[in-house]
Amino acid sequence: MKKNRKKKPYSNKTVHQATVNKPPVVGEDYAFAANMKALEENYPQIAELIKNTAEEEYQFVRTGEGRLPNLLDRKDNTYYYNPQNPWQDVENQILSLNLKNARLAIFLGLGLGYELVYFYKNMMENQLTHYILVVQKNLEVFKAALRSFNFEALIRNSRVHFLVAQPEESLYTILRNYLAEDHKFVLIKAAKPLYHPSAFRYDKEYYLRFLQILRDAAKHQTTHFGNDPYDSLIGIENMLSNLREIVYNPGIKLLYDKFRNKPAIVVATGPSLNKNKHLLKGLENKALLIAADASLRVMIEMGVKPHLVTSLERNLPTVRLLEGFTGEQLENVFLAACPVVRNECYQVYPGPRIMVYRDYDHFRWLNIDKGILKIQLSAGNMAFKLAEALGCNPIILIGQDLSFARDGRTHADGTPFGEKQNPDKFRKLEVMGNDGLPILTHEVWYSFIKSYELDLSNYKGICINSTEGGAYIQGTEIMTFKEAIEQYIQDDFYPSDIILNCLKSFNDLESERDLEKVLELVNKTILEMNEIINECRKGVELHNKYKEEFQAYLNSSRDIPGTEYLSKLEEVIMRPKKDCMKSYQTFQLFFAHVIQSFSIKFEMDMNQIPEKYDDSRLSKIEVLARQVEWYSVIGDIAVICKKSLINAKDSIEKDKYSLHGAHYENCGN
Repeated sequence: MKKNRKKKPYSNKTVHQATVNKPPVVGEDYAFAANMKALEENYPQIAELIKNTAEEEYQFVRTGEGRLPNLLDRKDNTYYYNPQNPWQDVENQILSLNLKNARLAIFLGLGLGYELVYFYKNMMENQLTHYILVVQKNLEVFKAALRSFNFEALIRNSRVHFLVAQPEESLYTILRNYLAEDHKFVLIKAAKPLYHPSAFRYDKEYYLRFLQILRDAAKHQTTHFGNDPYDSLIGIENMLSNLREIVYNPGIKLLYDKFRNKPAIVVATGPSLNKNKHLLKGLENKALLIAADASLRVMIEMGVKPHLVTSLERNLPTVRLLEGFTGEQLENVFLAACPVVRNECYQVYPGPRIMVYRDYDHFRWLNIDKGILKIQLSAGNMAFKLAEALGCNPIILIGQDLSFARDGRTHADGTPFGEKQNPDKFRKLEVMGNDGLPILTHEVWYSFIKSYELDLSNYKGICINSTEGGAYIQGTEIMTFKEAIEQYIQDDFYPSDIILNCLKSFNDLESERDLEKVLELVNKTILEMNEIINECRKGVELHNKYKEEFQAYLNSSRDIPGTEYLSKLEEVIMRPKKDCMKSYQTFQLFFAHVIQSFSIKFEMDMNQIPEKYDDSRLSKIEVLARQVEWYSVIGDIAVICKKSLINAKDSIEKDKYSLHGAHYENCGN
């Protein structure tokens, strides 16, 4: 039995020294110039870095009888590729990876580009590759690659992306944005790494860390669209039950940019809030105070009124965070909730409200513009996005620990659910703390940290983390709250007055017209949901018709048919699915958000199927056979949504009747 041995680097001794010392042959300068021109137009930052990169550790050389490009490591006098035949070296390496279904091909190290060129010319079509991501840590190596081949077409190709010399701390936000674009994250189960051993010899830790960050980014991007369609149904049902609140209250868009370059303080309930919450007193007229719902009670009990309170969660416990206050305590304290919260939240809250839509299409379906924000995962993050939308700069965070205190506490004193809540069901991990030392967090808080980092990568102002404890958030400046107040919070500008003046433009007469529009929309959507339900039933019936035929192909008891027959069969099986999607307003805007978590995971599974088969026809047959899962789940959810729409219709009609009755009585008086 052979032992696994680490592959040795290629020694310089295997090639005549005179070959190494020869000057560059004609063609290198041309390739470099063409590549640089393409980089300057498509990746200007990389081009600028290349201009300032000198050859120090590595030397571009030509080796072997073909005098092919190679890279010499000056430190240990070894080559990147086999000096006798780099092409054969690369082919052997790529074939040893046994790639199959590399729909997202990830090159961990570009080397001199042999791997990329070989894959692009010989394997891309058979691998069903949609996108190529090239990751190269070392700038010297990348610069040498630009002299080796003309990559101009690849650099300009929108399906090929180059990630060069990016520090680890920047990778998460870059990858989240990359995976979000064109929904590339649905290919993550069919993402395959390609590499040459030399890349791992030089930068193994970086590339392994890259793969871990890629997994985190893909997981969080998928979670952004929900984990369970039946959970997403709660949000739709809550929104429909909150239609009256939506229609008869102003929207956050009336406050957009009204606090340009004014300071905001975002107050969350991490345990470090105990250290500096007392400094909030007296800042009500000097800063916009935005509280996450869990910190409202802490602030009110210490005699500080926030101007806005954010709330996001759709479950019943959220109600406890907002109940038990008097109208006087919450005078001019606006509940800036996303109206997917339980209707009970509005019922128990005695203060004013302002509507804040999350970036969900069902709010576009309503066609009542209140203002949409790209809110991530938490009420604290929502408070940050609110401050950003209102134009605030700087934004100061306090109580945003997103970690365990070192004594084990999870929340500040006075929070409704206690200061030591039990997150044991979540996986714990270690991250860097604001004090420069490691601190313990768990996977949900970690996703919140990363959501903040994603938002901060696009924020143009200054974000100061004055939490004075907790986990470090990349992109923030660390400063004590006292220092932040002294530096940024000095002048009175009376935020409450600004808010009240801006909301005066809200018109109740428009609300009456909006209610009529919503009723008409709900009636139309009920009819179209019936059509979707019927198409799903057709899809299930078609599956039952072809079920035995599919099974016979897959268990090899019947010969696999030709591609022409399968294409016709695909058209028949997929027709009801296409017909479901005919109405953009109903399917895409109202329904898609509810089903998207299922649809995304379903598409991921379908993308993975070709790995199981050597014959692409069998892959297609299994994809067609499994469409019954789509029809069954989508049909089931459509029935539930239809019932929710009918309930909403009944509620709106009752509202109209009660409003008209009140109007009639007033006229009689």
